[in-house]
Order: sequence, then structure tokens, then C-alpha cells
Amino acid sequence: MRNLRFIILAFVACVGLHAQCVPGGLTIVVPKNNPTDGLSMAQLRKLVLGDVHTWPDKSNVTLISTDQESTIFKCLLSTVVRMSLPEYKKYLLSAEFRGDEALRSKTVDTGVTALKTVATFTGAIAVVDTGSVGALAGTVKVLSINGKKPGEPGYPLP
Repeated sequence: MRNLRFIILAFVACVGLHAQCVPGGLTIVVPKNNPTDGLSMAQLRKLVLGDVHTWPDKSNVTLISTDQESTIFKCLLSTVVRMSLPEYKKYLLSAEFRGDEALRSKTVDTGVTALKTVATFTGAIAVVDTGSVGALAGTVKVLSINGKKPGEPGYPLP
């Protein structure tokens, strides 16, 4: 009986993690001239945490995101970083306190604005809801994650 309660609680916690994600899932975009075509979940996690500061072409990584209170950002944290917003903020502050280079970031108001910013900002990366890519898909490069593109079976971002 005790094990059953644990299993139910674990299931509810997992469902809760992804409940705040957006319908249609998330898409990772970079400028069209970025040499990277895909990332592993581990590489994406390092970029979002600010543990990696440059792309292979030596351009500086800048995370373009909607407000940290947005559903998209919270979905990114729960899915990729596996942290709550307070844990994420604490991680970034502790990195700065240790003297590590700070995460470069820019906050925008919508996914469409994020796409437009990425299209013109060398080194940028954004996580947007898949539905907002639409007509702007030709202005940015959509990255594969773990070898899968959004919409393909096995794509890891809900």
C-alpha cells in the first residue's frame, strides 16, 4: 500500500511538471547562419543554464526568452533544466557569485518577437511555442533535439 501511494505521488508530480507546458510543444530556434543544426538535451540544458557561452563559430550565446513567469519559460525549465523558477534563479546567482561568466539573455514580450530577434541577432537561441513559428519559419533555423525535429515521433520537448 505504501509503494502504491509513492507511485501515485510520483505520477502526479510528473504530470504536474508538464501540465504547465504549451499545446503543440516547444521549438528551439537560432539564426539561419548558425552552424549548429541540432543539440542533445544535455547540450540544450548547458546553454539554458549558462554553462556554455559560445557556439562552435565562437559567437556568444544569448538566450532570447519570454518573461520568466510565462508558460513557455516555465515549460522550458521543467522539461530541459528540471528546475523550478526559484531554483533556476538561485543557480544563476550562485554561478555569478563563484565568478563564472553570467548567462547572456534578453527578455521579449512574445514568441513572435523572440523569432524576429533571433533572426537578426548573431549567437541568439530562443525557445518558442511551436505554434508561433508559422510564417517566420523561413527567417530562423529550427534545431533538432536528440536528432528529432518538432512534430517527429520521439521529439523530447512537449
